[in-house]
Amino acid sequence: MRKDGKKSTINEIIIKYKRTNYKTIYVEGLTDKSLIKWFLKKSEIKDIIVLEIQTVNIEKEKILELNLNLDENNRSRVITLSFFIKKGIIGVIDSDFDFLEKPNYEKPLHLLSTDYSAMENYCFNEEILEKILIGYPTKQPINYQIFLDMIGNILVELFLIRFTKENKDKERSYTDFNKNLSLNSQEIKFDRDKYLVKYLNNQTKLIQEFKAFIQEQKNNLSHNTDIRQIIHGHDFVTLLQFYLEIKQKDAKETFEKSLYGYLEYKILKEENMFKKLLQLT
Repeated sequence: MRKDGKKSTINEIIIKYKRTNYKTIYVEGLTDKSLIKWFLKKSEIKDIIVLEIQTVNIEKEKILELNLNLDENNRSRVITLSFFIKKGIIGVIDSDFDFLEKPNYEKPLHLLSTDYSAMENYCFNEEILEKILIGYPTKQPINYQIFLDMIGNILVELFLIRFTKENKDKERSYTDFNKNLSLNSQEIKFDRDKYLVKYLNNQTKLIQEFKAFIQEQKNNLSHNTDIRQIIHGHDFVTLLQFYLEIKQKDAKETFEKSLYGYLEYKILKEENMFKKLLQLT
């Protein structure tokens, strides 16, 4: 971002880092920015700026110029910036679907991907879940691992639906799945079939194609696949909000923003992406 408040251009950033050895980390969004800044502070690393990619003017033509079949979104903008600028920046992106389908390009060394499909998934473990539920005594499960397995199975189904959409019907907007969830005491159920009927407007052939593609992906998964690599971060947050019966918009936003507050530095610094981040800084 320039001093006049306008977005920086790629050429301006290139010129800037020809004159200085400072580094800037570009991330997809605000919560990612907050987490990375906190991590750097705990690591006692100074003189590194963390910015959202929205501070840079990256036109659609620049994304298309790379010819990498990228969508026009913040993740693609971070990727694009990392390809055009070789010095002075570090890009951090969600891995997204990369564990199911390897990207069709070699990433620059200064472009880092999360160890799991999304940044939120660093919070998907028994210890952190137990911390989250301290404030919800009536929602604390008898067995946290069984609870994680339960929501994990639902989240994988939702992730595979998202992946299938990308491959079979890319232009279709994603539909909220809350109305197809049910809660009985501490048990959550997701009616996938009803969801697909609604989501795909009861188009029988398309529903069959979706189900077949989803099953194909399941068959391709190895038994030792880390579930955090095949769940969507926002779905994880939404499912927790449903379970905890957080319904008000403000309360939902507060819950999502506070999620990273449960992370511990000593655990995070052992994750591969954060190790690489320390090496590059």
